[in-house]
Amino acid sequence: MSSSVIRSIFAIFFARLAVNVTRRFPYPFVSPIGAAFGVSADSIQNVIALTNGAGLFSPLFGTLSERFGKKTVMAGALLMMTAMSLLGALFADYGVFVLVMFGFGVGKIIYDPTFQAYIGDVIHFSRRARVMGIAELSWALSLVIAAPVAGFLLDVSSLQAIFLFLALLLGASAIVFWLLVEPAADAGPRQRIRLMNPLSAMTVVSARPPAVFALLFTVCLTASHEIFYINYGLWMEDSFGLVLTALGAVTIVIALAEVIGEFIVITLADRFGTKRTSMCGMLSASGLFLIIPNLSFSLPAAMFGIFIMFICIETAIVSALPLFSEILPQARAVMMSANVGAHSLGRVAGGALGAIIYKFSDGNFLFIGLAAGGLGILAFLIMLRLVPEGGSHPS
Repeated sequence: MSSSVIRSIFAIFFARLAVNVTRRFPYPFVSPIGAAFGVSADSIQNVIALTNGAGLFSPLFGTLSERFGKKTVMAGALLMMTAMSLLGALFADYGVFVLVMFGFGVGKIIYDPTFQAYIGDVIHFSRRARVMGIAELSWALSLVIAAPVAGFLLDVSSLQAIFLFLALLLGASAIVFWLLVEPAADAGPRQRIRLMNPLSAMTVVSARPPAVFALLFTVCLTASHEIFYINYGLWMEDSFGLVLTALGAVTIVIALAEVIGEFIVITLADRFGTKRTSMCGMLSASGLFLIIPNLSFSLPAAMFGIFIMFICIETAIVSALPLFSEILPQARAVMMSANVGAHSLGRVAGGALGAIIYKFSDGNFLFIGLAAGGLGILAFLIMLRLVPEGGSHPS
């Protein structure tokens, strides 16, 4: 890679780290944030859910970079999030907090698929998994920054201090981004005109069977994980009676598993094949969904199973990104935006389905594992049979 590409990747990584901190800081501090506004913890959880649900609108923004260029759109998202942070720092109001958090969600769903498309433009497919894996490390590292900094600022000051910190972090990342990132070679004028309308852009995606199957894989993967994820805490409470201890340990487990999964992609996916790596991760996770409910006899065994499961899920998700970025090379930002939307749809569907299964099975975690494992195996089969190797697409 040339020195200009390396500088660009560094700036993209730094900016995405800042973007991800906005997503991860509220989770450990739902109660104190609610207390600061005089609302219940449930209200803050609903705001977080609203922020996550913004991903459903990602396909509507997929055409922005086709109109204005990827560098301009990413920088614009960073500046918009900086302005939102300043708004949160200036006004200690719950309504403003809701607006700011939703703005963060919109900024992330604009930035993430655009940077993935940018990497697809400037990095050859044979090395793309390594670079995307490095960029995805910012997700795990953001938790390392978000939790202690937010906790310290809440302890010595207020939520507005966190927003001021975020404004400084996002503003600095926007400056570094604009100075270091080289513009990518975007699609030609003919393709841009064709993709001006989001509906026509999604028609481009839906007209390519490999793209549709890739999105179906994402929905099934995310739904299978969400079915398991929203219920495992209840299972651990019922099985071990160690709610706080277990949740504290699992937070560390999740962050470490994410890092390991991303390093697996960085070191192996280009050599082993992105499709094969994603399938191995998905099939292994599916097996663990079926196994973990049978580990209620031992907390260490259950924690180890959950740890390996998160590694497998992270590997499956991240190694699929470079593969999907090559399915529609003439409209990468549109494809990756659709993939973000598919992730959000999977989360919403998996969360609802997980709650229904838990209710009608009277909390039987074996049924949760069967549902998650079944959807995971379906995702594996879709990738195996219907998504082409190397992201090849019909001419």
